[in-house]
Amino acid sequence: METDGGAGNVVRNKKLMLKDYIKGSPKESDLYLTTESIELKVPQGSNAVLVKVLYLSIDPYQYIRSTKIEKPGYFSSYSPGSVMASYGVGRVLESGHSDFQKGDLVWGTTGWEEYSLITEPETLFKIQHSDVPLSYYLGVLGMPGLTAYVGFYEFCAAKERETVFISSAFGAVGQLVGQLAKLTGCYVVGSAGSQEKVDLLKNKLGFDEAFNYKEEKNLDDTLKRHFPGGIDICFDNVGGKMLDAVLLNMKLNGRIAHCGMISQYTLDEPEGIKNMMNIIYKRLRLEGFVVTDHYHLFPKFLDFMLPCIREGKIVYMEDISEALESCPAALVGLFNSSNLGKKVDLLKNKLGFDEAFNYKEEKNLDDTLKRHFPGGIDICFDNVGGKMLDAVLLNMKLNGRIAHCGMISQYTLDEPEGIKNMMNIIYKRLRLEGFVVTDHYHLFPKFLDFMLPCIREGKIVYMEDISEALESCPAALVGLFNSSNLGKKVVIVARE
Repeated sequence: METDGGAGNVVRNKKLMLKDYIKGSPKESDLYLTTESIELKVPQGSNAVLVKVLYLSIDPYQYIRSTKIEKPGYFSSYSPGSVMASYGVGRVLESGHSDFQKGDLVWGTTGWEEYSLITEPETLFKIQHSDVPLSYYLGVLGMPGLTAYVGFYEFCAAKERETVFISSAFGAVGQLVGQLAKLTGCYVVGSAGSQEKVDLLKNKLGFDEAFNYKEEKNLDDTLKRHFPGGIDICFDNVGGKMLDAVLLNMKLNGRIAHCGMISQYTLDEPEGIKNMMNIIYKRLRLEGFVVTDHYHLFPKFLDFMLPCIREGKIVYMEDISEALESCPAALVGLFNSSNLGKKVDLLKNKLGFDEAFNYKEEKNLDDTLKRHFPGGIDICFDNVGGKMLDAVLLNMKLNGRIAHCGMISQYTLDEPEGIKNMMNIIYKRLRLEGFVVTDHYHLFPKFLDFMLPCIREGKIVYMEDISEALESCPAALVGLFNSSNLGKKVVIVARE
């Protein structure tokens, strides 16, 4: 039997399969190795590309896809018994697609196997520059590098002397964001999971400071120590308690680029984010993004990154294992830090709403919103927060916008309810932006020019709930929190 990998030969093909849906933290035993025969030939009439896999990337999303995803969105689950997949680098053995020829080096989505038949060749990129290590196309010149570039330059829009915090700073993305920030002239601090990584961030990658989050008892205090004046930009790949602490330490008008929540992936139930009010008070922009939306920027990214690598301006660290059999341990290593009513009728009949519901009578707000928005929500204007915002996040459309200016459901609680569905900000590329109206008083003349004619022409109906006398103020205030008010609550203190 021929085994030299030439096109048309039948060879043995090792591949790694998912045994069953993973629950909890990943284990090496969740995957198993099998060997099958494969003919090194593209099916006749197909535009598929057959590659010999040279390198495979190990990324957190592979864990997500190995769990049972009840409501598939951006990610869908691998099926038990199917081959694992990830970004890989390979050499083309045979091609049915005119863009790829035998001998071409490519990177894109491949199976965790020695030979992979790519039936969707539009996911492949031809490697034009081979004067850098091929493995770089899985990191600094691939998906992680583009993620860092897009998140930092397109979303954060950093300026010189701004303060930047990077969670998961030693990861494939974080280490690059930190160096891009230093090239911009920013003050940069990162967190990592071991003292060895902290030392490398500071001494090899040029971070100003770094800390081991596992040794910090209070992340809020830690961030205050490193950012006494606050954080301008956070590039977040962690979520959970780290994001909660970040929100407390952001500066006014700060920006958070949100592209991962590795702290949450192995939990049965996500940790809630409790400090959401800071998004409003501090007028923060927290924006989720997914790098595949930005592949059109890849040529521009390469034009920027390749010279940086060649000139030694960017240092990139890889953790390379040998052989397909090492993939399960490499995946596990990512997660243990071993890798380097009444009002309803009024809304509909008087104020012209298409539909409305009494949230107190709804047992499941997610189901309620799906009933009213079967195709999803483009825009949410949120003044409530809490469980309502959590349900809204599940029902937003791709690229939806949430204007966030109040959280009345939380004001009387001893401890805020955590928002658990934050991952949707990333998957759906949502913009959740807090604002405070006093920042916009300069627009008041423009607002009056618009609103006065609308009122005079009857285009705007406004409802007030008026009480008489100063003594009625306490009851009026209480009414805001028990839903007894009907419209804007006003107290008449004196008549003209």
